[in-house]
Amino acid sequence: MLVIGGGITGVSVLHHLRARGFDGVLVERAHIAAGASGRNAGFLLAGVADNYAEAVRIFGRSRAREIWQLTLENHATMIEAVQARPVGYRRLGSATLASGDKEAAQLAESWQLLQEDGFEATWDGRRLVNPRDGEVNPATLVGALARQAQPDAIREGVNVTAIEAATSGVVVHADGAECRAGSVILATNAYTPQLLEQVAIQPRRAQMLASSPDAARLCDVPTYSHFGYRYWRQLPSGEVLIGGWRDTAYDVEVGYDERPTPAIQSHLDAQLKRMGAEGEVTHRWAGTMGFTESGLPLVGPVDGMPNVYLCAGFNGHGMGFAFISAKRLVDSL
Repeated sequence: MLVIGGGITGVSVLHHLRARGFDGVLVERAHIAAGASGRNAGFLLAGVADNYAEAVRIFGRSRAREIWQLTLENHATMIEAVQARPVGYRRLGSATLASGDKEAAQLAESWQLLQEDGFEATWDGRRLVNPRDGEVNPATLVGALARQAQPDAIREGVNVTAIEAATSGVVVHADGAECRAGSVILATNAYTPQLLEQVAIQPRRAQMLASSPDAARLCDVPTYSHFGYRYWRQLPSGEVLIGGWRDTAYDVEVGYDERPTPAIQSHLDAQLKRMGAEGEVTHRWAGTMGFTESGLPLVGPVDGMPNVYLCAGFNGHGMGFAFISAKRLVDSL
């Protein structure tokens, strides 16, 4: 079984394949965690990108509750799988800060609904705190899962350019050569349409910056605001990570260009200043996320492509969904 993609989804698929006794090989065109899995803020959040009240309106009460529970399971089982390796994990909770009256009303409603559905949360009129959320160094976590693989099960620097169904298995084209796999699992997230253009996943850019360590504690827990479009956290060593603001250039932040832009970075700089940080910006970067029409991942067989499966489209929340989504896919094989 061939897994394409070396981010959190790919290494999770490989982990679950091995647990179920399947033979699997993972190929990655660059290196492990080269894409969004190594370029995100490391939030481990419950639920979808929308707040809980909005999720209830979109998916219905029962489905929203199920999704929330699923992401809590993802959090617990993924951290258990890395077997206490140092991956920068902390579970201090997260906060969603109301940007105005509309978001405050939705967060207050979310708090009420979460309580009714048996989930922990607090609301102080300004921010909603989910105490079961956490944070991690995402690239380190991906690496910890990758190191559990069998020798030679992960092959970096393999650029898959096309796949095609065959009478027996799947023909995979890579770097001018081809091979035949019994089955293929695409863990390619935003890049999936480059191999299967019929898959409706839209690539969107996310930008971030990091500061040098600050002696002051500027942020107590990972924080979201402006309906999830803006986010920041401070590492135990004092560095501040800030990302988002693509809502200020929504139609521009589309595609596969992973270069930071002055417009978005200026907003991130302003937030660093508002937080009172004294450290200088040390790093700026961007990554490409994959968004689906439903707001949920695409997990399962690809229509019209026998022996080809998909686990992608995490809508900016791959760390919250990928591990358990990979397990569900492998369990269904």
